Amino acid sequence: MKNIFVPNLDYSCYIVLDQNTIRAYHTMPYNPGYNGNIQVEYTDYYINSHYIEKEGYQNFGYNSQLPTCLTKSILTTDYYYRNDFDSIAIIFILLFFVIFYIPFKVVIRLFRRFQ
Repeated sequence: MKNIFVPNLDYSCYIVLDQNTIRAYHTMPYNPGYNGNIQVEYTDYYINSHYIEKEGYQNFGYNSQLPTCLTKSILTTDYYYRNDFDSIAIIFILLFFVIFYIPFKVVIRLFRRFQ
């Protein structure tokens, strides 16, 4: 199975919420029993939006269905597994061209002119 990129592996539980969102629970969700509700903090990572993060809280009660967490062996922080790696590489190459190649050519032509 292909690895899934997440920006941070420090959280307790990761689930695929939908095709565009991975939710990371800061603490493991559990069933509180008859004691009421618990509030679990989470961070959503939007895959198709360059991994923008959104934090929030989710309530779990007695009748709540607990999420099935992904195994940590398929999660990675390796940038090669990012969904937007190709666009990042293209932007890097364009910036390299504008910042280094164009000024280099200008300086070379400037020195040829004075010879």
